[in-house]
Amino acid sequence: MTLYAAVQEPDLFSHVVLIDPTMLSPKLLWQIKFMKLFGLEARSYLVKGALRRKRTWESTEGAYDYFRGRQLFKNWSNEMVRAYAENMTAPSPGGVQLIYPPEWEARIYKTIPTDVWKFAEQLRQPTLVVRGENSNTFTADSEKAFRKSNPRAEFKVIPGAGHLVAQEKPEELAQGLTKFLKG
Repeated sequence: MTLYAAVQEPDLFSHVVLIDPTMLSPKLLWQIKFMKLFGLEARSYLVKGALRRKRTWESTEGAYDYFRGRQLFKNWSNEMVRAYAENMTAPSPGGVQLIYPPEWEARIYKTIPTDVWKFAEQLRQPTLVVRGENSNTFTADSEKAFRKSNPRAEFKVIPGAGHLVAQEKPEELAQGLTKFLKG
């Protein structure tokens, strides 16, 4: 959304920072376009996974324990996982539940924009694109495509981080942002 906004309303942005943006590789986006064309987007593993997402726990501590044991959170500090458990759940009958329904997440996956690459080349502001070294969302192929679309952009790869780089390596991310914005 930041990319779209910066292109449509460029005067509102002095700089653009994209943190492991959801800009899938052009090859993968063609697969998604194909699935959409034939009405198969609901069969996507991302959509199916979101709809199977656990929604409720007996307590915030139970949610913390659950998240702490998940692969997605393996590189998060205990404090970050605890903050997530406390802020992404709300009281419900019998315990706590996610504050966003998995159906909403599934909808996001069903409607992944497939036109993002034409906007990358339109950015005119100084741009920093940050990606986690192990990201499965903004991959090395995505970085290569972005560099080709917009050779003016700067890039920072955070070693050891995945897609959720802000939660996995917040200090390294902050240092990179500070350097870019003060640059």
